[in-house]
Amino acid sequence: MSPETSAPIKIHPNSCSLPIFMTKENKYPMGFILSIPAVGLYLISNHFHFFTPQLLPLSWIDSIVPFIPNSVWIYTSEYLFFIVVYVTCKDMINLNKYLYSYLILQVISVLIFLVWPTTYPRDLFPLPEDLNNPTYYLFSLLRKTDTPANCCPSLHVSSVYLSSFIFLDDQIKKFPFFFIWGTAIALSTLTTKQHYLIDVIMGFFMAVATYWIFHKYIRYRTMK
Repeated sequence: MSPETSAPIKIHPNSCSLPIFMTKENKYPMGFILSIPAVGLYLISNHFHFFTPQLLPLSWIDSIVPFIPNSVWIYTSEYLFFIVVYVTCKDMINLNKYLYSYLILQVISVLIFLVWPTTYPRDLFPLPEDLNNPTYYLFSLLRKTDTPANCCPSLHVSSVYLSSFIFLDDQIKKFPFFFIWGTAIALSTLTTKQHYLIDVIMGFFMAVATYWIFHKYIRYRTMK
């Protein structure tokens, strides 16, 4: 259903609902504005902790998954992934649901990172000296800006799956493409040794939960 023909969800006047604030006119300025606190929250919780980050035990899958430095290109494609999803989404009601669910996912994850910070033993996986220069530079930059903390649940994983789920409600034919891309990104968190398997699992279920709550349960209203 196109944004021109999408009708507001009918609700009881006394029902609790969230306002639909995103429109075709403010889609891109609002998206840029909302990305600022999202990035800021993550960086704060990534570099500052109330408690000392704790190592988690490596599962047998964590141990057998190889370290593949070149998969960092898939890992960092997450940033392009978000842009493509945002631009591709045409239904404004669906986009409002997505932004609400994404921001709440971010807030809950950051609170967990602050109260229960976890970390990954990256020192066990140094970058190979013969790694090609572009990949070495990108991976080194990633490790400098993104500390090994903020592991469980993986916000990297939860955010890409949540983003792919919006195509379950609009342009359904595009869902397989974004779901496969998101899954490749999720798996790359293991091959880049950025996350534990449990981080990926918990990230996926957090995406499912926030999608269901904000896309299927919560009601919405147009702003007067």
